[in-house]
Amino acid sequence: MFIINIIVFLLVLSLVIVIHELGHFIMARKAGILCHEFSLGMGPILYSKKKGETLYAIRAIPIGGFVMMAGEDANDDILKTGGQVGVRYDGEGDINEIVVKPSEKDENLELITVNDFNLSGSEADLNINGIPVASNAHYVFNDKKLQIAPKNRRFDSKSVFARFKAILAGPFMNFVLAFILFVLLGFMIGVPKTIAEGGVTTTIGSVEEDYPADGVIQEGDTITYVNGQEVTNWSEFSNDLKENRALRILPITFNRDGGSRTDNLTPKISIYSMGFSSATGEVDRVIIGPVPDNTPADKAGLQEGDEVITIGEETVTSWETVMQAAENNTEGNQMVIEVLRDSEEVRLHIEPHQKAILDNQNVGAVAVIIGVSPEHEASFFQSFAYGFKGIAASSTMIFDTLRLLFNNTVGVSDLSGPVGIYTITSNALSQGFKTFINWTALLSVNLGIINLLPIPALDGGRLVFLGYEGITKRKVNRTVENYLHAAMFFLLIGLFIFITYHDILRLLNIG
Repeated sequence: MFIINIIVFLLVLSLVIVIHELGHFIMARKAGILCHEFSLGMGPILYSKKKGETLYAIRAIPIGGFVMMAGEDANDDILKTGGQVGVRYDGEGDINEIVVKPSEKDENLELITVNDFNLSGSEADLNINGIPVASNAHYVFNDKKLQIAPKNRRFDSKSVFARFKAILAGPFMNFVLAFILFVLLGFMIGVPKTIAEGGVTTTIGSVEEDYPADGVIQEGDTITYVNGQEVTNWSEFSNDLKENRALRILPITFNRDGGSRTDNLTPKISIYSMGFSSATGEVDRVIIGPVPDNTPADKAGLQEGDEVITIGEETVTSWETVMQAAENNTEGNQMVIEVLRDSEEVRLHIEPHQKAILDNQNVGAVAVIIGVSPEHEASFFQSFAYGFKGIAASSTMIFDTLRLLFNNTVGVSDLSGPVGIYTITSNALSQGFKTFINWTALLSVNLGIINLLPIPALDGGRLVFLGYEGITKRKVNRTVENYLHAAMFFLLIGLFIFITYHDILRLLNIG
């Protein structure tokens, strides 16, 4: 399973990166910009194939990727005056190969000392020492070749708008991919069917396994009463569950095959702010169910089977006491929980998630669940609406996270890098295809958003420089711009290493 998870992780990461770089590549080619290389990954080349003008490569480190456009670097002139190069000619007598480090043993080369050259002007002016150079000539480095770039093929010679489109196309394609995945997910899930013949309906579409309703309520049943209160729609049903959340024996009345029946359920109580839930079927005592890894409850040492006797110095008489304590602790202040474990009292300290973090994940501090959901039906138009809603919801998450960072609600060490993304991808895959599709779309949106941040080395930083040029009609000093991009790139690499280190600590459940 580990190998499968690794393969899927690499495929997902490759997909969102390739789509991003493909956006840059398509718009650059459309603008007539020479693209030397389209690369997936960083580091040494594992595999490459030259097709047309572009080298397509897969590199050793499967993180990131790039499109190498001619004219992006302020210092991309390879030749220097006073240096010696070897040249070969085409049938027209123009130079078509420039060997940068020539060998005197190569009898097919003409060795010349470069006194003057122009390899980035208009095609008619390309020359070395006055000798014409073909517009499709190549530099030769050992066994590698790099095509020269006349002015009309360079990134820096294109209009501000053309360059703007080439840079913006990368993040835009991430949104396109996410939209397609969300629409696909909308078709798969369908939309809640709350209207049927005769009016609104509370008919059950699915029952989750291992939840209170499993084995009691069936698909096709229609909920009519919750604890004696009539329900006619899903909103009323949800509200009644909340109103009766303190009941550990909850009567649910439903119609099946023309008849009515009532069964008692014991709802599952999930304390999302702390990361634990109620034990299955336990009615009289506050017993903890399974405790997921790396939750506040897990870090505090809470275990499945513990019986909660006090929380925040308040005696626990029911799950309502626990739920109120969780809801009242909006700031995530440390709480003392005393539990009974193997007939011994154990005192633990737990640090719940802040309300702001829960809001960022679109969940409340607590939830009462029986494990049923309405019928769903496929809808072409609703699926497209789902695509836009998915993009909108996903786009706000990165800004909410940044707000939490600036407010010191979370730290940089709480962020996830490649190892964390691998863990989340594995978990999403284990939860089913729909969850996996949703996660891939979310990852694509976040890659697009992050790249649009106005930070040098990212697409957003490049767009800022282009915006300055478009407004002032003056180009930013290319050397200064490249130094800023390089400096920020190394800072981001440092951040990447720091986050990855903490990812590994979390994965090993230490630190």
